[in-house]
Amino acid sequence: MGDLIKTVSIAIIVSIFFTSCNNSQTKKTKDITISQQDLKNTKGYKLLESKCYICHFEVPDPAKMNQMIAPPMLRIKEHYLPNYQNKEDFIKAITNIVNNPSEENTLMPGAIKKFKLMPKLIYNEDELKLIAETIYKYEFGAAPKMRMLIMGELQLNNGNRWKLKSETIKKLDSITNSLYSFKSNDIKDYNQFGKDLFEQAKFIMLDKSYTGDKFEQIHNFFNGVESDMHSLIEEKSIENAKILIENMKTKFNNVYNFFEVE
Repeated sequence: MGDLIKTVSIAIIVSIFFTSCNNSQTKKTKDITISQQDLKNTKGYKLLESKCYICHFEVPDPAKMNQMIAPPMLRIKEHYLPNYQNKEDFIKAITNIVNNPSEENTLMPGAIKKFKLMPKLIYNEDELKLIAETIYKYEFGAAPKMRMLIMGELQLNNGNRWKLKSETIKKLDSITNSLYSFKSNDIKDYNQFGKDLFEQAKFIMLDKSYTGDKFEQIHNFFNGVESDMHSLIEEKSIENAKILIENMKTKFNNVYNFFEVE
């Protein structure tokens, strides 16, 4: 009888434990779902609408390309989230760039080229943090085909390669060589490698000594590889990270078909 009572007691405890876990998981899932569904009714999203959507579309819209005066919020999140995956870090990064816009700190050199640097605006700090938190939480979706619509295709200069400064060619050589020499079995090394590549690319993309069609073509080239660099920064799989590097190798091999030292 004592063994029977002991067995029944254990069974009840186990049942209560699993029921509690399941209820907790169900509540957690429900909370996440409700949070996303109700996010548009929050103060943070209302601030995003009233203060940010004035200049920034929520997502790219090919029918309104001529009306775009700033990068869409989707693109901003695509660039900043890989670099700042922790919520507090993300909020800090967004508030910092809004409070102190600068080319040195931007993660969007292509947007600066197209729309110029964002002007310094005065925000209530608490409201700005709430907006940044909303951007972090809100799912803007994805629009992968828009990149080719925003930027033109890479072209030659009347059949000839574009002439670049020796300093720029050395940077391109450095990126290419590092892509071929990089080896690691640690995904964190791949993530850091993505950051290092982007910093070198940004140096070229923000070089104001290039103007006109040449400047356009430099950005047309990096438009294709910049997304790979950002993807590498946040990638969790070494196999996928290796694929991204192989993609960039192919693209950087092609750069010499369009650019050469002056």
